[in-house]
Amino acid sequence: MRRSRSQAGYNLVEVIIALAVFGIVAITIFTLFVMGRRNIYAGKQASQAVAIGTQVLEDLAPLNKKMIYNAAFGIADTDTGAAVALPRVSGSAAPSFANAKIRSTDPAIIASPPADISTNPTGFLTRWSGLLTNKLTNASVTLILIPSQDTTNSPEQFGTSQLLQLRVFVRWTETGRQREVVLDTVKAY
Repeated sequence: MRRSRSQAGYNLVEVIIALAVFGIVAITIFTLFVMGRRNIYAGKQASQAVAIGTQVLEDLAPLNKKMIYNAAFGIADTDTGAAVALPRVSGSAAPSFANAKIRSTDPAIIASPPADISTNPTGFLTRWSGLLTNKLTNASVTLILIPSQDTTNSPEQFGTSQLLQLRVFVRWTETGRQREVVLDTVKAY
């Protein structure tokens, strides 16, 4: 008795084609899961960095001019800033500022911090370093202080400026490359 073609089953070529299609679909779906996991992790890291940067700005928000300059960061009223350039983060230009003071938890950025900062165990930089612990890999907080609207001096001095721009850089390493979040605010005096 002879079987018809509809009852014969699949030949080898049809099985190989079916396996190839299944393999392509399976690899695509697996890749989507891996990419989704990576994006979720990157989003979590960025959210942590934004939370830390926001905490830095909230720590400085209630402080007046004297508290920020003299008490927290050892800046005299007659001080002017200097040219400041931060190291470049992969994929971005190196930020630079003409008249600014820099304070950072990263020893590569500010190798010898002012004595009032490095010896103050309850200072802001120590607190911010604690915020970074166990949250981000190889992380640092860098604060740039820029005086502006000083009508009496050029370059602008910290004590006679009417505005202070605060720029916070939170940097960390993620999957072998450096990432950063930048937050800005302005304080008026």
